[in-house]
Amino acid sequence: MDNNHNVIKLHKLKNPLNELLKQGAQQLLSQAIEAEVKSLLNNFMSLQANGRQGVVRNGHLPEPHLLTRLGDINRQSPKDWI
Repeated sequence: MDNNHNVIKLHKLKNPLNELLKQGAQQLLSQAIEAEVKSLLNNFMSLQANGRQGVVRNGHLPEPHLLTRLGDINRQSPKDWI
């Protein structure tokens, strides 16, 4: 069998505007979630358990994928610990 052929594999071109919108959406979503967690922590700052702060920040959850018209958006969600 002859494997010599003139087929060129084409890569999907990325639209710069879509990439910019996707990055902006990721950033806005991350900022909104971060602000929500900060607000939650501030609201429960006075809550104590065994002499320690009752609600604390505890890293980030695994990155979920959010499917939009712009494509997959990865985002980090902060973890809290109660």
